[in-house]
Amino acid sequence: MSDIDELEAIDAEIGAALAAPASAVVVVGPGEQGQESLAVWHVNPQGMPVGAWIYSLDLLFTSTEAARRLLVLLERRAITAVVLNELDDVLERITKAAGIEAEKWWTTQVFSPLECFADIVGRRDAYEKTVSVAKNELKNVADLAWSRDFDAERLDDFADLCALSKVDVVAGKTLVGSGALRVVQVLRWLVRHWSETEGVKRRRYVREIHGEADPLPPSWLAAVKSGLTTRLPL
Repeated sequence: MSDIDELEAIDAEIGAALAAPASAVVVVGPGEQGQESLAVWHVNPQGMPVGAWIYSLDLLFTSTEAARRLLVLLERRAITAVVLNELDDVLERITKAAGIEAEKWWTTQVFSPLECFADIVGRRDAYEKTVSVAKNELKNVADLAWSRDFDAERLDDFADLCALSKVDVVAGKTLVGSGALRVVQVLRWLVRHWSETEGVKRRRYVREIHGEADPLPPSWLAAVKSGLTTRLPL
């Protein structure tokens, strides 16, 4: 898929060892000829794109073979999108076109980038409180220093998250592909800041209280684990 070649490479240091499979970004929008299409981008746990596909919705809604090919790309993966409500209708119609009776099989596999951001903020708050207590009990405890301070940030929608992460509209050969790439870049930004957050667990006293570092934000990781159990009759 040519759009994937246009994604700007961003170097990212990932502190935690990640073993989760690739997740799927699903976006609906105009395709190469302007027809309404669905783009699927696979993203590894480091936030890097590892595969991309674009299908016209007409084909997915009318071709059993195409619908089944699409479901193979999604069935065992965490799934996200710009507009999560948009997924229900589209995936329901594709599942029906594939000839499968599995009502809303994707529900527990869907995660929200906004919820991932909330996971980051929540973890940081917990770790900062632990460090504050440790400063009164231990010697030579340094304050936490983040590359970005999110304490004052209040996000209402995906556009706010794009603005915070400074991810602008991504140029691509198709609008639907550009939309998918934008989500990919936001996920990569989230992974970077999650890795920095969990890196605090290198401090023994933080790790003893909060456990080992998690590879992904809890809401995303829960969707990954749920996807691993999904088996559609394809």
